[in-house]
Amino acid sequence: MIFVNKEWDAIDDIIVYSNYHKYWQNKELRIKNPYFDVFSGRILDLKEGKQSAVKYFYNLINEEICKDVTICVVPSSDADKKESGIGMLGEMLAADGRKNKVYYLQRTKSIDKLAYGGCRDRQVHMKTISTLDSIDINGDIILLMDDVTTTGNSLYACREILMKKGAKTVKMFALGKAV
Repeated sequence: MIFVNKEWDAIDDIIVYSNYHKYWQNKELRIKNPYFDVFSGRILDLKEGKQSAVKYFYNLINEEICKDVTICVVPSSDADKKESGIGMLGEMLAADGRKNKVYYLQRTKSIDKLAYGGCRDRQVHMKTISTLDSIDINGDIILLMDDVTTTGNSLYACREILMKKGAKTVKMFALGKAV
């Protein structure tokens, strides 16, 4: 079992820590979302790679994740972006007794940012994500992490890729579920 705390919500077998509320209710009219909260703000800070947010989420979830699992993250929608806030969190978690294969999954072709209306179809991810051949995950128990999930398709696609590459088990986790 990767997580000790079973109180976290599981949505279609994706473990989610909490809800994520977008900042804008209507961006064009500059109307802020009244449900946007501190947690959602910290996720945005993580997306920007702010060290304070990385440390915040590390302190929040580190004790809940078993040692000896392999940490991987869903790659950015931007193929040129090799590091991410969720990746920085994954690296910090991996440094505490877990296997660091954080950036094993790589985006080979950029896709439109999902938060701005990009296609959420699972096949889009399957066609634009590959793996690093120099890293072996055969038999690994993997915690696949993402910052925010909406449909879950990027997580499902990455899980499928990891299983095809020989992972023993892939548990999917997102800090926030978009509501």
